[in-house]
Order: sequence, then C-alpha cells, then structure tokens
Amino acid sequence: MLGFSKALFPISDESLLQAYAAGDAAAFETLYHRHRNGLYNFVLRNLASTATAEEIAQDVWLVVIDSAERFEQREARFRTWLYKIASNKVADFYRRKSNRPADVLDTSDEQFEAQQLSAEDRVLLRQLLEALSRLPEEQRLTFLLQQEGFSQREIARMTGVGGETVKSRLRYAKSATRQRMELIP
Repeated sequence: MLGFSKALFPISDESLLQAYAAGDAAAFETLYHRHRNGLYNFVLRNLASTATAEEIAQDVWLVVIDSAERFEQREARFRTWLYKIASNKVADFYRRKSNRPADVLDTSDEQFEAQQLSAEDRVLLRQLLEALSRLPEEQRLTFLLQQEGFSQREIARMTGVGGETVKSRLRYAKSATRQRMELIP
C-alpha cells in the first residue's frame, strides 16, 4: 500500500451506484448527499414551487433506486443520467397536468430563507425566476442545464436534440431573459 488517503481519491459516483446496486446502502447515502442539493435546486428553478420541487426530486431518487442495476456507465456519467431523469420528470409534470411555469411560480420568502439572500438579491431572484418562467420549456430547461455546468454536448444527449438545436435554444433563452430583465423596473 502506498499510504494514500481515500479522501485524496474519492469514490466515483458511478462506483457508488454499482456498490448500491450490489446491496451497499451506504453507497446510496453518499450519492444522495453529494447530489441532493444540486438536484433539488435544479428542479426548483424549473418549477419555482417548493412543494412540487420536493415531490419531483424525491421521484427522481426513486427512479435512481429502481434503475440502479440497469445504469450503463459507458452511456453517461451518473450526474448526467441523474439530471436527465430530473429533466424528464419536469417535462412530464408540465405535460401531465398542463401546468405552465407562470402558474406554479412561488416566490415566497420561505423559498429564499435558506439561501440567506439580501432583500435586493431576493428581488432580483424573483425577477429572474419570473423571466425564466416565461421561456418555452425547452429553452428554460436547456438554459438551466447549462447553469448546472453541463456542456452543450451533454445537454444534447440529455434532451435528445442536436448540438445546433442546443446552441439555438441557449441563444434564444439568454436573449429573451436579458430583454425581460431589462424591462422590469
């Protein structure tokens, strides 16, 4: 043994998922703690309703639990797979209930308390959420996936569209959001 600490070389998400699929419940706990906040925030930004975001995030984790044995590492990284599931759940929510982002917009102070934002930042965040809620679903989802750090190529794979379509959606989303933010007094 070379004496390297495990902390220097953390276990990959994919290895943790494999361990969970083989019966290691602690591996799932580690995965969950690594990704729960980012996943929840991604869903929340797509829906802007805390109750619905919590429900959908839990549904995503149930899919992970149910599908752990079928995950194919060579097809996607775990994080990409996780956010693809979340994207599909958000899309299903809007299709199933004919909900529109503006209809479920919840910008109560409760939503911002955990983030410890100043009053000015809360106003700006409300305005941004409002602007995002007015985007077509595909543009909003693409924009938010990019904000989560996914490359255009990963977004294309996750959403099942070509790279040029991703670029176009991003361009339109940014332009429309910028215009709406400039119009707000």
